[in-house]
Amino acid sequence: MSPLRGLIGITSYGTNDFFNYPSQKFGKNSEFDVKGVSSFPRVDIIYADADMKPDLIDASIERGAKGIVIAGVGNGNMNKASLDACARASKKGIIVVRSTRVATGLVSRNVECNDDELGLIASYALNPQKSRILLSVALLKKEAWPNFKRYSKNIKKNCVYEQIFESVCKTK
Repeated sequence: MSPLRGLIGITSYGTNDFFNYPSQKFGKNSEFDVKGVSSFPRVDIIYADADMKPDLIDASIERGAKGIVIAGVGNGNMNKASLDACARASKKGIIVVRSTRVATGLVSRNVECNDDELGLIASYALNPQKSRILLSVALLKKEAWPNFKRYSKNIKKNCVYEQIFESVCKTK
């Protein structure tokens, strides 16, 4: 996460300040150009707490969410009832990303819950807001994933980008 500034720079009050430049294509020159896009697929962020009710997840799906980001505690955690609801959502084709609402730290895959078994994605270093943006763009531009993989040599196997796009490509 980038509580103060990102690796590339910051956006503050409508101004972009760059400290470094990425090595791959970005912005309007990338596969993920959203020029002319007026709406994105619905991706909801749901904040988890100790007694989180799983009906929040069900309501999100009923209202048309194509993806859900859980802003969990610690390592993206939530109670068992909510984990079960996330697993049910995943089985319905809804992409569920576990993220964290704490300021720093990673959400690691298969550490405190079995993401593979539940069908969930661990956000690693992306906060809930960044996870939501990535998932929204992925749902909108899933045809761009093969090109993105080809041009991005630095993508690690099973990183959050690969997990999200591979999951999106499996959906209709």
